[in-house]
Amino acid sequence: MATTTRPDTANKQEYLQLHRWMCMAKALDDRMHILVKQGRAPFVGSSRGHEGIQVASTAAIGPDDWLVPHYRGLANAIVRGLTMKEWMLAVFAKAGDPLSAGRNIPGGCYSYHKLNIAPVSQVVASWIPKAAGIAYAAKLQKQDIVVLCTFGDGATSQGEFHEGVNFAAVHRLPVVFICENNSYAISVPIRLQTANPNIADRAAGYGMPGVTVDGTDVPACYAAAREAVAKARSGEGPTLIDAKIWRINSHTSEDNQTKYRSKEEMEEAARHDPITRFTDWLIERRWITAAAATEVQAESDREASDAADWAEQQPDPLPEDALKNVFA
Repeated sequence: MATTTRPDTANKQEYLQLHRWMCMAKALDDRMHILVKQGRAPFVGSSRGHEGIQVASTAAIGPDDWLVPHYRGLANAIVRGLTMKEWMLAVFAKAGDPLSAGRNIPGGCYSYHKLNIAPVSQVVASWIPKAAGIAYAAKLQKQDIVVLCTFGDGATSQGEFHEGVNFAAVHRLPVVFICENNSYAISVPIRLQTANPNIADRAAGYGMPGVTVDGTDVPACYAAAREAVAKARSGEGPTLIDAKIWRINSHTSEDNQTKYRSKEEMEEAARHDPITRFTDWLIERRWITAAAATEVQAESDREASDAADWAEQQPDPLPEDALKNVFA
């Protein structure tokens, strides 16, 4: 197992773009919570605390590569090109929703073929073998494609994790597995999931590299992801990255984390906000000012609010289209 802490060689503009994407993800997440409290939206599966590793890892793949994300991967989708208006069409289950045509809860189950985002599922870990399958097909067809597969630490307790990762390792497939390790599977802490909380240690059992990275350290995440993607693309096979992060909000809007997390722990999680940490890092290098960073977030907040108001006014799905695109 390796631990990545070294700085990356990315340039200023790349980092500023990562920062903007993170602010966009936060703005949508915050707006969705407001909509749920107002009774205008049904559900939020918050990605707060996950933005750093999601943005950094997805930025490391190319436009022809495939993203196989979990249902908390809002920032991943934004990096691939999902717009705020498109996301809000899904939140309000409108006919124009490009993710599931208004058929699923926001972020729960969707796909976006135009952006090479494979179908998302709420069945935990079920997408991991699918990611290996996409990579296997690419290898058979001699396509220059890397697959990025993301999941939480709870998914590593499922059999599909073993099956997908083992298959990828055996066939040396071009997959990068990202465990967004927030130490909770809903309300179950990682100490009750596994006797060894270092998920990257498992990689050795499959004969593949395992890397541990601070998932709140964006430059370190970007470096680790780009190195893993380069290895996969050069034929060196898969990598398992264990990104240690802190979940800031409850598991979903239907969960109450105060029932199983102490006030002190939740305050500590808030202090590890990757957006705050990355903003401070950019300010230290004089690549952005505090005022400019605040304006980037404010601009994203306004865009998210406008997107929600616009989407809410769009046409609802028609009853006669209920079975459209559904196989029988």
